[in-house]
Amino acid sequence: MKKILSLAAVASMALTANAAEKSPFQGKGYADWGKLQLVGNQLSDKDGNAVQLKGWSTFSLHYGEVQGCLGKGQWELMKAYGANIVRLAMYIDESNSYLNNPTKFKQLIKESIAETKELGMYCLVDWHILKIDSNGNTSGDPNKYTSQAKDFFSEISKYCADNGYDHVLYELCNEPTCGWSNIKSYAEQVIPVITANQPDAIIVVGTDQWCQKITEPMSAPISANYKKNVMYSFHYYACTHKYLLGDFRNAQSNIPVFVSEWSAVNFDGNGPFCSGNGDEMIAACEYQDAAPQIVSWCIWNWGKKNEASSFFTGTCAVGNESKYDAKDSNQNYGDYVMIKMAGEIPDIPIPETGPWSTINSIPTTAASAWHWDYYDRGGEGVAYHDGNGTAWDKDKKGNFLGYKIGQEVDVFSLAYDLELTTEKCKWAVVDKSGKIPVVKSFDAEIATEWKNADGEKTYRSLNGGRMYSGTDGSARPDEGVDLSNAGLQGTDLEWSGYCNLGWVEPEEWIKYTVKVDKPGYYKISGIVSAEYKQLADNGEISIVSDRGNHLRTPDDLANNEAITTFGFVTTEKCADASKSDPWDCWSEQDAFSGYDAEEVYCAFGFAGETKITVRFMEDCGGVGPLKFTFVGDLDENDPIKKDPSNVSDVEVINFSIYPNPTSGEFTVAIAESGEATVEVVNMAGQVVASQKVEGSAKINKALAAGVYTVVVKSNGAVSTKKLVVK
Repeated sequence: MKKILSLAAVASMALTANAAEKSPFQGKGYADWGKLQLVGNQLSDKDGNAVQLKGWSTFSLHYGEVQGCLGKGQWELMKAYGANIVRLAMYIDESNSYLNNPTKFKQLIKESIAETKELGMYCLVDWHILKIDSNGNTSGDPNKYTSQAKDFFSEISKYCADNGYDHVLYELCNEPTCGWSNIKSYAEQVIPVITANQPDAIIVVGTDQWCQKITEPMSAPISANYKKNVMYSFHYYACTHKYLLGDFRNAQSNIPVFVSEWSAVNFDGNGPFCSGNGDEMIAACEYQDAAPQIVSWCIWNWGKKNEASSFFTGTCAVGNESKYDAKDSNQNYGDYVMIKMAGEIPDIPIPETGPWSTINSIPTTAASAWHWDYYDRGGEGVAYHDGNGTAWDKDKKGNFLGYKIGQEVDVFSLAYDLELTTEKCKWAVVDKSGKIPVVKSFDAEIATEWKNADGEKTYRSLNGGRMYSGTDGSARPDEGVDLSNAGLQGTDLEWSGYCNLGWVEPEEWIKYTVKVDKPGYYKISGIVSAEYKQLADNGEISIVSDRGNHLRTPDDLANNEAITTFGFVTTEKCADASKSDPWDCWSEQDAFSGYDAEEVYCAFGFAGETKITVRFMEDCGGVGPLKFTFVGDLDENDPIKKDPSNVSDVEVINFSIYPNPTSGEFTVAIAESGEATVEVVNMAGQVVASQKVEGSAKINKALAAGVYTVVVKSNGAVSTKKLVVK
């Protein structure tokens, strides 16, 4: 007890010295929340209120560096620091690990499950596939051990069911590297052995490329049969993976995410220590418009290995916390982790988000097709992700190594964040040292200084310095989507102010707010130039939202898994026969996808404004404006109609909240006629405001800053949305 008291004093002093906001979830655990569930994308308590788990991942259970750091006393010490979850990192195929002695490790897992339940903590059971061969390569394919995984998870989940242990979450495969389709196949074989014993278990599925490709499940999720069970894992090492935060924020809008492993150091567990980049990840785990999901996390690692990521040195005891120094602050690693575990929310500026005054309408008409430049506010990593991947070098794991010599670089983003330059500037070129010592102009046009509405210097783009301008002179120099003006020669939109996709790289994305005139299915077509090259048999573009995949085939309308991408045929005949240059050669054509789909439809579930994300699986340069043509009403069974915030199949109430975030007064507008009850619920589950509403009503209640749940009830139907009070 004396050690725990001294720890509490250390944590208290750390928080006293830091004026950052404190998490509303601090000090809560199983006794407050009980059995967890998914409410839409949000991990929630037994009553449907959002929760946030945070804790440590152990070092591998079989390593010497973790011995003495396991067991009830250690879990209790974690809890004293502020943790409410333990991740048990159980390596599978290394020497002396699980496959060498399944009985031993099953028993250790069972004991840990019982111990964490006694302490009121949650437990994440990890199946850690990461075999390293003599060349330093990893197998990374969980399918290699499917039968062993099914045996393990079947036995452990039955043990939990038999003993009433409903505080356990399951992580099916740590850091796979075998492609999402193979990971998905494995998961859909293993999940049923868990749900056979615990139908409502929370199951975390690893994503491809060491849990970095978090956006892939957005368009190809695990079977809808397990929607109430499955979350997706994201891993983040702050000194290496800063460029992944945009994908992480994007995923938060569309799928349930769990950061099952992160650290504020380099991807290999060693230094440097980048506290600022770590703060950005922590801030993104808190609800905000740019990242609309409260995300749980486990930091790597609880152990005593001689490397920067280990929380302890010598022994796992109070006073032995790491003293490894940060390169970007006056903190050491141990203090940094303690402050985060004690509930600090870093004070990171939140960008202005949301639609511009002009947005796309669905359906579009011949006179008003899709404007690629009507994307949302927020910039890189919030409203869009521009990879600019040709500008930097990566290792075989996809980790950022540095910028290529001679490359044009947007130094507003990664170059500054990774300390390749000391000031934010328009753009520059990397010299032989790999640094960016000066800003270099290349011609008079590029040297022109851009400023925003407040007269502040701004940057051109993230596409290698290329200038961007929107349609009808709507230049947005503080943005950077890869667009260029489209002539559309020979079509009915010739020189009428549209853009086409320019230098698009795989895994880039753009967010849009669109206004849907009528729910239903819309046939997709587009105007494409001869610069576009068909690269994928099933297309290169996906459309997703928090309601899942929007693409459909004409012969299977209610199936949101039949197709996930669309594309176009490479143009061979120009609408204007007098043109020969690829950028002047355009043709209007229907979208296509594989699986014998003659046409591609896009489903929209309700009228009014909705947010979508357009993702690019391959280069789509040369794709001009899209057109959406109404072809029919929605199938009653189409999943796009279901409210993602509802775990049951009860009738959905469509409503909106504005402004959101708010500093006080806000309006609730209900689409359906009739009376409804509106309740505002705080993070503790308390109803702090209640009001009858018919149509729309203003609610003016003195609410403390924080995140609330707005619940609308009418005739047995219940729907919820998050409300942020500043």
